[in-house]
Amino acid sequence: MITIISNLFIYFGLLLSLFPQWLGTFTPVFIAGCLIVYLIGDHLDGMQAKRTGTGSALGEFCDHYLDAFNNGIIVFIMLTVFDINQSLATVVVLVISYLAHMSVFYEQFKTGWLTFERIGSLEGVLLSALLIGLTTLEPFLTAMNYRVAGLISVAEAVIAGSTVGAFLTFIQTARRTPEILRGYWIFAFLLIVVGVCGVMVLNNFQLFVILTLYASLYIGWIMYAHLIDGRERMSDWITPAFLLISVLSRLNDYIFLITVLYLTARIIHLIRKTFSSLSMYWVWQNPTR
Repeated sequence: MITIISNLFIYFGLLLSLFPQWLGTFTPVFIAGCLIVYLIGDHLDGMQAKRTGTGSALGEFCDHYLDAFNNGIIVFIMLTVFDINQSLATVVVLVISYLAHMSVFYEQFKTGWLTFERIGSLEGVLLSALLIGLTTLEPFLTAMNYRVAGLISVAEAVIAGSTVGAFLTFIQTARRTPEILRGYWIFAFLLIVVGVCGVMVLNNFQLFVILTLYASLYIGWIMYAHLIDGRERMSDWITPAFLLISVLSRLNDYIFLITVLYLTARIIHLIRKTFSSLSMYWVWQNPTR
């Protein structure tokens, strides 16, 4: 319950970033508050599981798999709040962010250890919340929008810096992960294909949704392999193939809806299969001590 409730705040923050008029001038403060509440819940759920002795593979799946979606959401919130709406920038930031996220869970699958960098997701979310909250101050917002040498804004430079950090995480994690199979690199290639094709047929929001669903599907199967059967699976080929066909044929009218429905169906199947395999860990009430 802690996991689910705290994660709902991320989606509320996303809605506020898309519709800032809902809460007016102080919308950034509420968005920052949503990120902080999520961050607190993301740590409290593990503490509660340890305190009650109810830690389990199912709890690990719920906690970490929801984070897969949140990774893209937080990145998109930052892009939206600071009005960075270039499609190419969105693709680069999201693709690299998800490559880093995937590599961490792939390493856990191969080694049994979940390794975090010295500056990781915790610090990233805290920095995002701080920067977003401070945009209520007009001088700070003006400073963040200032273009260095007329080329890149301070906000864009900050996001570019975090993207470089994510890319280094991807490289370093790949170097220390043993026995990387070809599916790892195929996913990286196909994720880039999805991003490049998506730029040609999708708007910024649609790009974010498709990339998030596509990457989260593969991350979910990595977690399934780690927690349940140990069998590595290939990433989805249908989504990049469909987007590529749409680019070549220019049949773009329903591409977003069809792709979302397809990926959502596959993710629901993954979640159902995971819960079915780990159903022995599901309890409605923590045991009393």
